[in-house]
Amino acid sequence: MIDRKGKDEIEEEIILNQRQRNKKESAERKWKVIQEVQRLYKEGINITNIAKKIQITRQTVYNYLEQKQPLERSTHSILDPYVPMIKKLILEGKKRDEIYNEIKANGYKGKTSLFNSRLRGIRQETRMNIKYLKRSKIKQLLFRNIEEIKDDNTRKDLEEYLETNHELNIIINMIRRFKEIIFSKKPRKLDKWIKDAKKINVKELNSFVTLIESDVAAVKNAIKYDYSNGLTEGFNNKTKVIKRIMYGRCSFNLLRLKILA
Repeated sequence: MIDRKGKDEIEEEIILNQRQRNKKESAERKWKVIQEVQRLYKEGINITNIAKKIQITRQTVYNYLEQKQPLERSTHSILDPYVPMIKKLILEGKKRDEIYNEIKANGYKGKTSLFNSRLRGIRQETRMNIKYLKRSKIKQLLFRNIEEIKDDNTRKDLEEYLETNHELNIIINMIRRFKEIIFSKKPRKLDKWIKDAKKINVKELNSFVTLIESDVAAVKNAIKYDYSNGLTEGFNNKTKVIKRIMYGRCSFNLLRLKILA
C-alpha cells in the first residue's frame, strides 16, 4: 500500500514534464553552489577569492551568503492538472486548437501563451513514451483473437498497445462485426453497423462507410446471395490486358482470336 507521501511523489512525477524537471534540477544545482560559497566563507576565504574559485561575481557571492534556505521556485502551473488530458488528446491525433478548446471546456482558465509554450515539450515527452508497433503485427488482430497469437513477444506487445489505445480496440471490433455480417446472410444487420460506424467518427472508417452507402443495395445482395460476378470481372480484366498489349499493332480479328483462345 502506498502512503500519502509516496503517492504525492508518484503523481508529481507523472505531471511534471521535461521542462519543469529541468527547472527543478537547476534550482537544486544552484543551492549546492550557495552552500559551497557559504562553506568557503566560513573557512576564512575572502570574497574575491571565492568569486574567482566559483567563477561568479563578488555581488553574487554577497547575495549567496545571505541566502538561508533553498530557493523556492515553483515547478507547478495552472496548466499542470490538464497535462494528462493533453497527452491523451495528442495520442488521439488532435490538433493544437482542438486540444486548447478541449481543456478550456474542462475548466482551464490560464493564458493561451502558457499553453502554447508548454505544448511542444508535452508533445516531445508524449512521443518518447509511445511504443510503436509494425502494422503487420496489428493486422493480425483483424483475423484472429489475441489469445490465438502464438508468438509470446508479439502477443505481449499487442496487449500493452491495446491497453493504451481505446480507439484501436473499437475499430478492430467494428471490422470483426463487418466480417461476421458479410457471412451472416442477414443484410439488415448492415444498417445497424453503418450507424455505429458513423458514431465513432474516424476519418478512414467514414470513408469506408461512404463507399458502402454509394452502392448499399449491391453490398446487401452480396450478403444475401451466394452468387458472384467474379468470373465475369475476371474475363473483363483479361480482355483489357490483351487490348493494352496489342494497342496500335494488330487488327480486330486477331484481338477476337486472342480473347476466344
